Amino acid sequence: MKKQTILSSIILLALWACSPKSPRSSSPLPMWERKSAPAVILGRYVGWKPGDDCNSPGFWGNGESLKGNSIPEITVDSTAGQFTIVWDICYPLKFDFYGWSLMLLPGDTIKLEFDRAAFAEYEAYTRPPADSVTTQKMQELWQKAIHIEGGTFEQLKPLHMKGMRLGVSRDYAKTHAQDTFDQWREVCWEEFQDVVSQLDSLDLSMGEREYRRMLIEQDYLTKLRNFMFVKTSWKFITDKDSLEMFEKQFTFKDPHADELTYYRTVTGFYACLSNLFGEGKAYIEANELGDSPLGQWFRELDEAKAVMTRVKARLPVTEAELGALSPEFQKQIREVQALMKQEPADSKGTCHDLPEGKPQEWLPKIVADHKGHVVFIDFWATWCGPCRVGMKEMERVKDELTERGVDFIYITDTSSSAEDWLTYVERHAGDHYIVPNEKIKEMQIPDYDNAIPHYLIYDREGKLAKAISGWPGLEDMEAKIEAVLK
Repeated sequence: MKKQTILSSIILLALWACSPKSPRSSSPLPMWERKSAPAVILGRYVGWKPGDDCNSPGFWGNGESLKGNSIPEITVDSTAGQFTIVWDICYPLKFDFYGWSLMLLPGDTIKLEFDRAAFAEYEAYTRPPADSVTTQKMQELWQKAIHIEGGTFEQLKPLHMKGMRLGVSRDYAKTHAQDTFDQWREVCWEEFQDVVSQLDSLDLSMGEREYRRMLIEQDYLTKLRNFMFVKTSWKFITDKDSLEMFEKQFTFKDPHADELTYYRTVTGFYACLSNLFGEGKAYIEANELGDSPLGQWFRELDEAKAVMTRVKARLPVTEAELGALSPEFQKQIREVQALMKQEPADSKGTCHDLPEGKPQEWLPKIVADHKGHVVFIDFWATWCGPCRVGMKEMERVKDELTERGVDFIYITDTSSSAEDWLTYVERHAGDHYIVPNEKIKEMQIPDYDNAIPHYLIYDREGKLAKAISGWPGLEDMEAKIEAVLK
């Protein structure tokens, strides 16, 4: 071997040794590159004619984005029947779309052709009763309706097989109403094994088999969580003591944990996106699986989320804290840091830092700064539809109320996208605060039941006059403020 070749090899090995490592995966499912990058869907309607609706179809995704940007950038070309959806992500996103899903990885570009009429035929065929439904026919109709090119993750065709029983009929609830949690867990486990045995009988690739096995495991975790719902859904058990007894029995500690697979590789994240931040993560913690590949990745993500929360709340973060995070998380946090420093000169609203002191002191201090005025406080979030409706409708009467001595305060938490939050600051006059989401309960908000929108109205002496849960409509809200102004 030549000296130059040897030297090059040594340099490459040194660079590899010093580079950030992603958890290794023995899974046949593709690993994602650890980076922050847009994922793009280029959509086209098959058989589109001028005058047809060209908006992007209904979808859901990115609820757990590090940034919190649950709404992507969407552009529509109504002259060509095309739409583009761009998600800014730093880890995979499950994009739920008309009852089926796309898996998007950072940097992916996917071309999607969608035939509305053919998809309606597919939906009609798969509706209950499903006795005559076959996998072959389902897949034929699905392929007529949807054509996908590109992307890292192979898109899987639908299968017709019995799944976990996640709904609760009256007879089913009655049968299991008196089950202890240990008994319920075995009911769930037996059903899980039955569904897995069906999967084992199918001719599938290794990747498809693993992915679908993980989906079934996800349903197993969801069904464990349904323990109390089975007891309360049809009210076979209503006395408080019995309900409390059963609630105390519930645990994700599971003697079958060693037989599950999703946590053994980071690719388990693909199949469990819809519950890994709830049931799956709790399951990992309860069964002391934090050192598993997926458990370790979650720990990295939690550390990044803690830093992002402080950045969104306009709290100081050191360069050392940022530098300790994985690069893809650093990139998104730095982007949000830059955003949070912006406050356009023509902005109607004003960004405020939280008052000093403990969370329970924040609300009284904010109200005290407006003594002599009626204070209207709106607890809201950028992702909350009723919140946005209320803010928009209040604009019709806001100028007049401001002239009469009403001050408007808007408080959201860090589940809101920083970019969207700043957009609302620009549009809505008033004082705007953003609170770490784990601190909201510590604020001791009057009559708050962890639901938004929530409104508080204080009189000119700083005393609480009204607490309102949910948007009541403009006329009703205006009447409530008028009653305090008099």
